Order: sequence, then structure tokens, then C-alpha cells
Amino acid sequence: MRKLNLPLKKSNSTESGKIFKQLPEKKERQVLNFKIKFTKQVKGSIALFCATTLVLSGSYASTYLKTHENNVFSTDSFTITEEGKELCKVRDSEILSSVLLKLEDDLEKTYQHDIAIESKFEITESKAKDNEIVTEEKLYDILEANVNYSILAYAINIDGEQIGIVNSESEANSAIEEVKDYFTQNYDEKSIIDVGTVENVKIEQIKASNKEIKSKDELVNYIIKGTDEEQKYIVEKGDTYWTIAEYFNMTLDELISANPDSNPELIQIGDELNLVVPKPFLNVKVTRKVKQEEKTPFETEYSYVSYMYNDEQVIDRKGKYGVSEIEALVTEQNGIQIAKEVLSEEVITEPVTEIVTTGTQDPPPKKGTGYFINPLLGSYVSSRFGSRSGAFHLGQDMAKASGSSIKAADGGTVTFAGWSGSYGYMVDIDHGGGFTTRYAHCSEIYVSVGEKVYQGKVIAAVGSTGVATGPHLHFEVRKYGSVVNPAAYIGVQYR
Repeated sequence: MRKLNLPLKKSNSTESGKIFKQLPEKKERQVLNFKIKFTKQVKGSIALFCATTLVLSGSYASTYLKTHENNVFSTDSFTITEEGKELCKVRDSEILSSVLLKLEDDLEKTYQHDIAIESKFEITESKAKDNEIVTEEKLYDILEANVNYSILAYAINIDGEQIGIVNSESEANSAIEEVKDYFTQNYDEKSIIDVGTVENVKIEQIKASNKEIKSKDELVNYIIKGTDEEQKYIVEKGDTYWTIAEYFNMTLDELISANPDSNPELIQIGDELNLVVPKPFLNVKVTRKVKQEEKTPFETEYSYVSYMYNDEQVIDRKGKYGVSEIEALVTEQNGIQIAKEVLSEEVITEPVTEIVTTGTQDPPPKKGTGYFINPLLGSYVSSRFGSRSGAFHLGQDMAKASGSSIKAADGGTVTFAGWSGSYGYMVDIDHGGGFTTRYAHCSEIYVSVGEKVYQGKVIAAVGSTGVATGPHLHFEVRKYGSVVNPAAYIGVQYR
């Protein structure tokens, strides 16, 4: 067979490249078309979501405005005022009358009296949101707190003067009885014959405002004290009844009467003292029949010697009170005895006469001589001036039996005589020239503030009052207020 040699058709390299390029270009077009379609779908979805959200938001906003319109916008309301003062806001203008009627009814039930509301509540048109509107219960509370009303109450008049008003006649009578009980609480009831008042007391029915009415307890306290004033003082370190009374321009007796439950000898730092002296509106007079033992006084016999001053004395024999049993009618006013009628008396022991020796000489001048004597002869120094147990001892302790006579180291003026904290009973004397002396821990004091004394005058007795371990005299010498060693001044000319 003949082979036919057919010429092979050569492919154009350019055309061949085109064939191979067609595939990727087609895929790219397909991907691009997909992306375009996908983007359109996403955008469409987003647009649909936004449109839906707007529709729903608009619908919700519309619904909210319809249901909460009064919380967003101020709408018609009514404002309640009293004497120009705004109290609250309400929606219904009729609610004020209904709540006032209920309040009036409740007050009448409480006080069991007819009530007349005096307050003038006004209601005017206004605008308000829901959260500014009060409920009926809240309105009741507001009106109750601001209402003034009059009731038929009972006044207590003492000697024609109105002292106070209470709700009922029974409260007024009870208040008077409690005042009487206050002034008779410490008595044996069996001994009481009669309880009355010095003043004329009258109870009468009056028309009163609720703000004028006191509680029974308030009125009782007011009648007993005679005032509504309150003034208190808290005890501080170094205070005594005497210094507190002096600072507040009171007498010692006034301070004691203002604090009947406090012991003047035992006040402590932090104690609260009343500074208002009671002056009761009502004086309670009590007549009692008592049977009790009483002291009968002793007589004093004097013998005179020329070697003593006429204001000095030595007790040779102490007097003794006698004792008698008496039966008596006693009349007391606010606890203070004003009269006594002895019905019978039986002597149990006779009194013993006191024998006293005194001098005839006139005393020396009552002023400083410039020379200090030993204030406690026969004593011994138990603790010296200066450092002691880690502290500083301001004076010199001179030990001797309790009751021994303490004499003024020199003449001068008494500037303090009384209780002074850790010093106990104490006397200070100003001798002039900047010098003062102090005598502490005394058992008794024989001089008073402002009194002028001469050198050697017996001013006090040895004791152990205040902070002391035994009977002794704590003696100080001060020069222009600063302590100096007493040992360097006793028995010498100091100025």
C-alpha cells in the first residue's frame, strides 16, 4: 500500500495560547458574577433589616408614647398648697376633699373629740408628669404632717395662770397627781395624813390648737421644773461642785438642788449635771405624823486663858447630843420642813455639855509678815519636794495624826477653801508679794474664801481626803504661780 504523506497542519502558537487563556478568563467571569450576585443579596438583606427595624422602632415609639405619654410630657394636674407652700401634685381635684374627710375622721377617733381643721389647703391647676403625682396614701401622710386643727382640750390653771394643755380631763387630773407623787415618793405612805397644794389649781375645758397640746409627761416635767429650758454641763478633770457653781454664777445649794440624784462628793469625769435650778409652778404641801428619834442639842461651857488668842479654842471635852423619841405632826413643802408640832417626847439619853478653853488676847494683824512658820508642828516629813516614783512631787508631805490642827504659815487672804480633785479638801492662802501656800488632804476646813487670817491661825485639820495613802498635810509654797521647795522657806524670811 501506498502511504500517503499528508501534510500535518501546524497550529498557530498564538491561537494555541488563546485557547489556553480562554478557560481562566471564563472562571474569573463566573466568580465575578457570583460576587456581584452575593453583594446584591447582602445589601438587600441589610436594607430589609434596616427597614424592618425602623418600622418596629416607630411602632414601639408610638406605642410607648401612647402608654407613657404622662411620663414624657407634663399633662394636666392639680397642685396642693398650704399658706403658699407647695405640698404635692395630684391628678384628681376631688381627692383633696376626700382625704381631708378621712383625716378628720381619724383624728376624732384618736382624740375622741370633735375636730376642726384650721389649715387652709388650696388646689390650683398645673402640669405634671406621672412621676410627680402622689398617691392617695402619700397625700394622707403629707396632709397629716402639715395639718393644724383645733380640739376641745383641757387646760391646767395655777393661781389663774394657764400652765399647760392636755387632751383630756383625766390626763389633766393625772398630771396633777403625778406632780404630788414626785414630792411624796420618799415618804412612808402610812405616815401621810394630807397632801395638798399651796396654789389654787383649776382644770377647764377650752378650744385649743393641736400644736398647743403637751403630752401628760411633758406637762408634769414642766410643772416640776418651772421651765422648758435645758442647760447641761459635762464634768471635766479637776471639777468640783464648788468650782462648777462658781463658774456658772450659781450658789452651791442651787447646783445641788438642780441635781437631786447626784452626790456632790462623788462626781466623776463625764457626769452630766443640770444647770437649771428647778422653780416648780406647784408647791406640794404634805402633813405627816411621824415617830422618830431625834438629837437634842448640848450646851457649851467656856474657860478663858490669857496665853491664847480670842479666836482660838481648845475643846477639853467634846459635847454629845442627847437622843429623844418624839411623835410629831410635820408639815413639809416640796420636801422641805416648814412646821413641826411635837405631840409627845421621851428622853432616851441626856446630852453631855461641851467644855472649851479659849483665849483673851487680840490676834495679830491678818496679813503677811514675810516669814513662814511650820504649819504642822510635831509632824515628820514623809515625802519631800521633787522627783518621786517617776513623777514630780509639787510639795512636801508632813505626816501627823488625823484631826491635828493645821496653821497658816503666814498671814494673808484665803483664795480657795473646798474640794479640789486629787488634793481632796484644800486651802490656798495669798500672802502678797507673789507668794501663796497650799494645804491639801484636809479632813476639815475652818476658813472660807475671802477670809483674812493671821500667821498661826488654825485653818484646817489633818486628813487623807483626795488621793492620799494616810493622814498627812501636803504643803506647797508657790512664787508667782511656780512651785518652790517648801523646806527652803519654812523658818526663814521669804521677803
